[in-house]
Amino acid sequence: MTIDVLTAEQVAALDVIRDRWIDIGWSTERADRDAAERGVTEAYAAVGLPAPACVWVDSPLAGAIAATQVRAQVRAQVATQVRDQVRDQVRTQVGAQVWDQVRAQVRDQVGTQVGDQVGDQVRDQVRDQVGAQVRAQAWAQVATQAWDQAWDQGGDQARDQVRAQVRDLVATQAWDQVWRALDLSLCSWSAWADAHESIGVTGLAASKGLRTVAAQSPWWWPMRDIAILTDRPTVMARDNQGRLHNPTGPAIEYADGFGVHAWHGTRVPADLITPGWDLPTALRHDNAEVRRCAIERIAGQDGWAKIITAAGWEQVGDAHPDPGNPGQTLALYHVPAARDGGLYPEPVRLLHCVNATVERDGTRHEFGLTVPAGIGDPVEAAAWTFGLTQNEYARVQRAC
Repeated sequence: MTIDVLTAEQVAALDVIRDRWIDIGWSTERADRDAAERGVTEAYAAVGLPAPACVWVDSPLAGAIAATQVRAQVRAQVATQVRDQVRDQVRTQVGAQVWDQVRAQVRDQVGTQVGDQVGDQVRDQVRDQVGAQVRAQAWAQVATQAWDQAWDQGGDQARDQVRAQVRDLVATQAWDQVWRALDLSLCSWSAWADAHESIGVTGLAASKGLRTVAAQSPWWWPMRDIAILTDRPTVMARDNQGRLHNPTGPAIEYADGFGVHAWHGTRVPADLITPGWDLPTALRHDNAEVRRCAIERIAGQDGWAKIITAAGWEQVGDAHPDPGNPGQTLALYHVPAARDGGLYPEPVRLLHCVNATVERDGTRHEFGLTVPAGIGDPVEAAAWTFGLTQNEYARVQRAC
């Protein structure tokens, strides 16, 4: 029997499943290791493999390093078999039992939302940080030995060849281990599988093990006779838009100290957050996104006036009394494109204004608001931020 339409009760159940997997993706509770290991056993059994020994580590960094070492010794990864064979079975069952329209509805209501809200940003941030640190640590451990051997063998050419070979080998193997982890993408896939099971699709039992592991261990490496699993992070900090963000420490942190620092969704160097960069360091940084984050952080502490002066951004027009915020002044500045030392991919204008609301300590917050580069008047810029004309803006009371 093919499922061609969902009942109201089934649609409501999809929301519950979606929210459950989003909560799992953001969880910092300690993993139920017994449950995860039962899931590993089921996942292996689903593809005809005996249960492996399960080794737990505290972070994806530790997992990637351990997986690299194990792989170098036994060369027996089975990730593709454990993951892809089960997923293919599930996909076949869903395709045979569910009409395209219903599949699309389930995907959009459950799998895509879980992936968007949890999987993509967490997976990408952690993966990139792990990849960078694994490569750096592995290179540091191996390079000295290789260099010493090449030095003994003699010749600049020999040394250069060995160094290049070792660098390429280390980088490739380390990055392979980061990619081989069955990571948070399993959250969205597991939500998708749970959703189809909830609407009556049968034959999905083979995927139960993978779903059980995904609910407890977001990063794991299955190999023949051994599976390396990581516990959940101890910290997952976000801003009010759900982006990874922590102004005082790691946005993601694991029990062994490995972490990812992020500023409103952008991964940044740890020292940008603690102790923080000074303005010259921020302005010199070659990555425009990181430079923008650093400047935003400094502006939040020291004010935009200091940033504007130090950056030397050209004022556009004269400063003007703020008609929507009596007693305060508006000023407009040109911020060049990132390629010319600015903050954003394309040129913008920055409106320097202050909050209409006085804080408890008697001060007012100041802001640097970006507006299109074609705006040439500070009052027009302020009006644009509210979707108003200049005349309309002049007649309203506002909070910048």
